[in-house]
Amino acid sequence: MKILPSLKTIIPVAIVFALTVQKGNGFLLVLLLPFLLIYLIFNAVRMLRKPAERKDRGIRMAIWSVALVLASTVQIYWNAGSRSNADLASQKVLAYKERTGSYPASLRDAGLDDSELQKKWRLRYSVKEGEPRLTYPASVMPLTMNEYDFKARAWRENVY
Repeated sequence: MKILPSLKTIIPVAIVFALTVQKGNGFLLVLLLPFLLIYLIFNAVRMLRKPAERKDRGIRMAIWSVALVLASTVQIYWNAGSRSNADLASQKVLAYKERTGSYPASLRDAGLDDSELQKKWRLRYSVKEGEPRLTYPASVMPLTMNEYDFKARAWRENVY
């Protein structure tokens, strides 16, 4: 595979990869899946019918597949990391409530670095009229939040 024809594949792959690895953009992978399947089927058929194109098409298919698998892995990491840190925060808030009888005003009061949790995982905590609120965005669905229900002690998904 020559460098110039490779750019026709590498540039779109790089753009799609850059867009899909960002937190909250997992939905783009779901939207791209039908197109990728059509692309893979089309190329598989072309590879069977035209043996001379097998190497180039195989390399292109591999590049796309690897990029989308890596992007999916990053989205899984964002999802698992967000939930793990949110679970830790909910446990710390509940432990604080057990000790003091009231909810902490911030995650810092519960013993966590709230600015780091907000910056990296977009975890938000607040107390309004004595009711705590702990939320983080879903990594796959845009404009969707996961919220911890402190009364039921369970996560509610797709809050908004």
